[in-house]
Amino acid sequence: MNSFLEKGKEIEQEFAKTQLTNVVWATKEQDMHEHWDVQGVCDWIGDDPLKFDVKGMKKYNRHDTQTIQKYTWIESRNVHGKPGWIKGQADYIVFERESTWVITNRQELRELVNEKVKEKNYSIGKGVYELYTREGRQDLLTLVPFKDILDLELTWNMPK
Repeated sequence: MNSFLEKGKEIEQEFAKTQLTNVVWATKEQDMHEHWDVQGVCDWIGDDPLKFDVKGMKKYNRHDTQTIQKYTWIESRNVHGKPGWIKGQADYIVFERESTWVITNRQELRELVNEKVKEKNYSIGKGVYELYTREGRQDLLTLVPFKDILDLELTWNMPK
């Protein structure tokens, strides 16, 4: 578990170092309860400091060896049954991909996911826009195609 957390921190630091100025790191409590990792100014978004929640590449199944590049998991409820990061206080969610950062407005992404899950009649499963809970946990996840995220108005696909 520790290496998983260390890898996440490395990804957050890489994003902040290459994309932000005036960096302020979230406290452990802010990270856990407000769901943001780093605050800073991102020149191509504007002059104001914004909060970012940085997500590493995901796997379809936890024990897979390869990450998925066409999709990502969105967390509506965390493993403890509390509001997930899509309901957090970050202004933007940052998704690491092989050669880019996909930066998207959290609220716009949340609205997309809510709309698509509703269109699928809140189907349960592990498919696109279906609601999925891992066995023995209280989380609620939804698989979302990156092509839909990239179509959102407030989304950037920035080279690493």
